[in-house]
Amino acid sequence: MSDAPLSPTPSPPASLPARSNAEPAAGQPGDADRRIGTVAWVCTTAALILLTIMLARVAQLQLAPGRKLVAFMGDRVTRIADPAPRGDIKDHQGRVLTSTRFANRVYINPTEFPNPPGEAFGRLAEAMGMRIDEVSSRIAPKMAINERANALKADADPSNDGGVKPCKYVRIGPVLTDGRDEKVMALGIKGVHLENAPVREEAAGGLVAALLGRVGADGNGLMGAEMLFNKAVAGASGRFSYVRDAAGNPLWVHPGSYKAPERGRDVRLSVDLNIQAIVDEELRKGAEEADAAGARCIVLDPHTGEILALADILRPVKTVPYSWEYPIGQEPGGRRPRYTTIRNDNGASELGLRNRCVEDAYEPGSTFKPFMWAEVMSLGLSRPGERFNTGNGYTTPYGRHIADVHAADSQTAAEGLVNSSNILMTMITARMSYKQMHDAVVRFGFGSRTKIGLPGESTGLVTPLKRWGPYSQSSVAMGHEVAVTPLQMARAFAVFARTGEQAGTLPPMRLTSFDDEESGMAGQRVLPRQIAELTRQTMRGVTKNLDTRMSTWETEKVQVRYEAFGKSGTAEIPLGPPPSGKKRPKGSDGYFQGQYNASFIAGAPVDEPRVVVLVVIDDPGPERVATRRHYGARTAGPVVRRVIERTLTYMGVEPSYQIPDKQQPGRTAAVSDHENPR
Repeated sequence: MSDAPLSPTPSPPASLPARSNAEPAAGQPGDADRRIGTVAWVCTTAALILLTIMLARVAQLQLAPGRKLVAFMGDRVTRIADPAPRGDIKDHQGRVLTSTRFANRVYINPTEFPNPPGEAFGRLAEAMGMRIDEVSSRIAPKMAINERANALKADADPSNDGGVKPCKYVRIGPVLTDGRDEKVMALGIKGVHLENAPVREEAAGGLVAALLGRVGADGNGLMGAEMLFNKAVAGASGRFSYVRDAAGNPLWVHPGSYKAPERGRDVRLSVDLNIQAIVDEELRKGAEEADAAGARCIVLDPHTGEILALADILRPVKTVPYSWEYPIGQEPGGRRPRYTTIRNDNGASELGLRNRCVEDAYEPGSTFKPFMWAEVMSLGLSRPGERFNTGNGYTTPYGRHIADVHAADSQTAAEGLVNSSNILMTMITARMSYKQMHDAVVRFGFGSRTKIGLPGESTGLVTPLKRWGPYSQSSVAMGHEVAVTPLQMARAFAVFARTGEQAGTLPPMRLTSFDDEESGMAGQRVLPRQIAELTRQTMRGVTKNLDTRMSTWETEKVQVRYEAFGKSGTAEIPLGPPPSGKKRPKGSDGYFQGQYNASFIAGAPVDEPRVVVLVVIDDPGPERVATRRHYGARTAGPVVRRVIERTLTYMGVEPSYQIPDKQQPGRTAAVSDHENPR
């Protein structure tokens, strides 16, 4: 064992601090950790407060934005419509009646227009070819609205806008032609802009305006065929969109932002432009000859129900409105003026906004007799050869006196129809019950629309069965106490013009061209086939009398080549209901005494009718009435005959009579070849 001394215990290094009794045990946070936690909590809390403030500000900006911010708010995508051209409307032969082209039109941004305008109104009006009041009346009110809107914006309360919104678009005038668009832009007036707009143009020069109707500023059809076929011809508009900045400048375009417009499809009408031109010419000539207030005409294909022509004209004759103060014929001073009998439409008929062939009913007079005559024959209540005593004057069992224009001591039932005997018609229709006669009128289609689809079509007027009486029985037999439209009349007369198994049936009316020959032939049965054919053959005598008498009249002589069958009619014009605040004077019979609607309806050729033609001459002149030349045969008959001859020749129909060729004796004249014959 060693005697060396033991080494002493070493002391801790001087550099190491003495351990404090207060130091935390291992795993517990110190001051540094606490400081870090405090800083983190403060930052998080501050961030949450800032986010809350930001969200509150966003909500405030959305719910109650300031005045300055409002101007920059809104959708940042601009969408521009690209209008589609409307399809063409064509005639039966494919000729364009109305089409669409694009042209420039002026529009104004009133917020940019000079204020005060100074000479701007006058310069703009001169460049556009308009009156200064037409331009100023469109712009000035919008500028006044904008001034009010600006004043309200400056109000201390930004929510008080009074519902007034600034106007930035005002369309001025029609589309520009003859280089006027360049003249307008050369003015350099602020706020004046051009837009490319579709324009509907009639290629027929207004010849079929009443039938075509009109297209509104929004590009949709308002009346007539434009309205009826609007869905087909309107097409589908295209679109273009782009994103813009706050100043309104384009930024970018997304793929697929443009869709091309789809042009509307074409519609081919049943109307033939050449036949329409024939009708228009002859109708105007006939109205002039009769000094009439107006005239109407329909040409119908009885087999297909196609309307080949539809015309309505008015003439500027001197008339006065009826005052409803005195019965007509009892005016103070004993002088009866020529009253206005055609409803005032402020030129709507001439503008194509109203068609009287469709909308205005009239009493048909004796043209109604074939329908009642045929019904009597169909019921077996008489026969064509039965003879009646028709001496001048007949008093019914209920005391009504009936007279004929042309007296005859006796007539057969067939002769009575040809001679248009009121007495005979009263006698034979009295054999029908009220219900039989009323139901026959309705069955021929009177009192209901033809369903052709034209807007504004009238139902006409038929006395209800519960109010039918002996006066109705005799009145309707002569075409009174019933009101019909020319459209209804032409369709009903086609019952006699249809041949084969379809004889005696009502054709479905059509305004579009008929291509499928079989599907359009069916119709509603009205009469037995043999009765319809009997009535047609009986009416041959009416047109033979007309042709004979026409050769002695002062009207234009017509070379008759087609045998026709038909009937004339003349009836005084009903007063209609009194206007508001007025009532019918005591003692009035409800008619414009001495003022008439004269008509003639016919089909041709007799053996195989191709057309039915109806002409109504509205209110022949007083001089015509005074000389008894106002009757349907005298005024409307020659017009019908001329329309038939020219139309059937154009259609290439074989003549009923062979006309000797004057240039080469012994040779007959051939039917002329015409462009696009039907």
